[in-house]
Amino acid sequence: MRGTARLADVSINTVSKLLRDAGEAAAAYHDRHVRGIVGERTIQCDEIWSFVYAKQKNVAAAKAAPDGAGTAWTWTGLDADSKLIVSYLLTGGRDADSAIAFMRDLDARLVEQPVLVTDALASYVEGVQWVFGRDAKHAMSKSGTSYVERHNLTIRMGNRRFTRRTNGFSKKFECHATHLHLQLWHYNFMRSHASLSGATPAMAADLAPSFLSWRDLLAEIPN
Repeated sequence: MRGTARLADVSINTVSKLLRDAGEAAAAYHDRHVRGIVGERTIQCDEIWSFVYAKQKNVAAAKAAPDGAGTAWTWTGLDADSKLIVSYLLTGGRDADSAIAFMRDLDARLVEQPVLVTDALASYVEGVQWVFGRDAKHAMSKSGTSYVERHNLTIRMGNRRFTRRTNGFSKKFECHATHLHLQLWHYNFMRSHASLSGATPAMAADLAPSFLSWRDLLAEIPN
């Protein structure tokens, strides 16, 4: 950020504020526009581990650890056809409460009940049954989550805060969330997906008529 501040001849606080504002705008845009998805969708779900400030085992001994320090799990739900990230949730755990919150958000964005494919994490069973009922179409198959696991790799490769064994980890939970919002907005609305013949996931899901740009996102920031 310091390099960007020098290049633009502005203070680093200005750059930091712009990133926060853009992250909030990206999250709000996703919340408004990634809804009303029609058809019986196959949604692959997975979780990505990362940490904020310090690894969980070191938080107690860390100096001035902020709120949200420790393990951070990102839950993602990807539509197997359009490759759209339909829902994502950043939490501190992989427990049933997190699974229920994630499934509730996913349910709110789909018109029809989906076919859900997850790994064998027990929290998924409770989350799926709590939100979609005991008759939900839910398969726990490691081989069935290949698309979302490949997207997890995309997140790790494109976001240094998720890279293992790095000094680029987030120091604050809010900063971690900001970069996640921006990365997933770029993935859904800006980036051409190799399997979609030059379209973005949002275009493939009929949520956007064309490619969006960072200028479009900045226009969403309230004056």
